Amino acid sequence: MLTATDHQVGRLARAANIILLGAMAATATIAAGPRVAAAIGWRGAPALAYAPGSTVDTPAAWHEQQDFTLIVFARSSCSACQSAQPFLKRLASDLVGRAAVVLVTTGKEQDADARFARSLGLETQAVKVAPAGLRVRATPTLVLVNGHGQVLGSWEGVGSVDKQADIVRSIDRTVGTTRSPVSGGPARPGRK
Repeated sequence: MLTATDHQVGRLARAANIILLGAMAATATIAAGPRVAAAIGWRGAPALAYAPGSTVDTPAAWHEQQDFTLIVFARSSCSACQSAQPFLKRLASDLVGRAAVVLVTTGKEQDADARFARSLGLETQAVKVAPAGLRVRATPTLVLVNGHGQVLGSWEGVGSVDKQADIVRSIDRTVGTTRSPVSGGPARPGRK
């Protein structure tokens, strides 16, 4: 024979299971959100960590001495960053004389990150350790800023050739083109 206490324990257990199942469903919904949105054709993109028009939360010394600075958030241990290395190297080379390039890392792998910077053609002093509280959600992330730290363009991930071409076109429109573009085509006149 069950007592009143046994009934209360049973009700509490059922309530706990319902709460647990609800939490699991909410977690699954959040995790599946981008896939569900794509499946139903929703074209809305998640907001970028550094939206154009906002201001970066990086130290002013990283960008205030230049008209334009491309801040590259990347890690040597990041496989997507390693895959993007040839593109990032061409982009850094193309920006010489037009914009500074700063590589921002987590600081946990300083030697490897310094080697990664050199593989991009960047000097060691262009490698900065990310201060706490940065809004970067993924690596690589590229953020183009002006001398006041205002975001002019921001890109999370650089994987596809089409996305790389879009990045180059956007940067060229903003900083002008005085050298041959990353794609290797003829130089276009610069814009001031």
